[in-house]
Amino acid sequence: MLRKNVKNLIISTDYDGQGGIATVVSTYKENGLFERWNIEALSTHSSFAKAGKFSLVLMYAFFIIKLLKTIMFNQVGFAHIHIASRGSYTRKSIVVRILKFFNVKVLLHLHGAEFQDFYQNECSARKKLHIRKTFQMADKVIVLSSQWYKWLSTLLPNNSKLEILYNSVAVPELQRKHVEVGKIVFLGRVGERKGVYDLINAFKLVLDSCPKSQLIIAGDGNLDEAKKLVKNLDIENSIVFTGWVSGEQKKNLLATSDVYCLPSYNEGFPMGILEAMAASIPVVASRVGGIPDAIDNESSGFIIEAGDVGALAGTLTKLINDRVLNQRISTNAKIKFDLEFSLNIIIPKLEKIYKQL
Repeated sequence: MLRKNVKNLIISTDYDGQGGIATVVSTYKENGLFERWNIEALSTHSSFAKAGKFSLVLMYAFFIIKLLKTIMFNQVGFAHIHIASRGSYTRKSIVVRILKFFNVKVLLHLHGAEFQDFYQNECSARKKLHIRKTFQMADKVIVLSSQWYKWLSTLLPNNSKLEILYNSVAVPELQRKHVEVGKIVFLGRVGERKGVYDLINAFKLVLDSCPKSQLIIAGDGNLDEAKKLVKNLDIENSIVFTGWVSGEQKKNLLATSDVYCLPSYNEGFPMGILEAMAASIPVVASRVGGIPDAIDNESSGFIIEAGDVGALAGTLTKLINDRVLNQRISTNAKIKFDLEFSLNIIIPKLEKIYKQL
């Protein structure tokens, strides 16, 4: 049982901000995890910081001061640290060392879709050693999928501290009575990593068979480049760029969506796919990261190889034209979400890890 005088920490980006980590942490808070475990959330940075590097450094400095005050004036049980690559790793690796100096239990939660590329292709031998040491210092390490578990196992001498914990989302309160046939939705950052340009090129082919189809690209990022491609393909009348969506705007978009598509080149365990499955929307995604854990190909969704524009177009077209198939996939997706990824499944697994700490 949790001792009443013990304070625990969640350390991450601002959970009111944008991105997968912010969504995960805000979901924990809404589920009551903070109250049950006397958790205080400390933010190392924010996706809303607009003043450049200086504001980010200043925010991190204030975070370090607050962290030290919290440790010195409270009995801290454990710190649940959400970590990704590059700048996130640099910030959190310092935090791990501060916490271990004060004998605080550390739970590292690895999210970064590009962490393996970061480690293998961007880090010197010395930096790789530093990364391995950081993960070895942790008392527990959470990864998002079996693929990430297998890779991280090669870096750690002791796999007993490794745990797989899938992301989860609350089931959206949607009325799926007015689905617009042929409405394909993408949620996420617009750019090459998420496969948005492949999706636009594939959608051009979809229009040949389904001329009334519509593609909704909801996210920020390299919008100018994406819009330029759309213009060059002469399909401007069939594609809508909404910018970043959240809250009721996202719910309204999902309520009318026919297919959700995420043709990424690398991923952790994407929240958008879980949101779509929870809302009974058929998903077409690429075989990267944790996606094969989320989707049983041709049963609870469709998996294509990243970069295969032809297969992407063919699968989207099939889901639009074959309404029986569309309904079967959407039903199976919701069943798999309820059995494996719902908060009722994931939160108890996380609390079991907390109890172990």
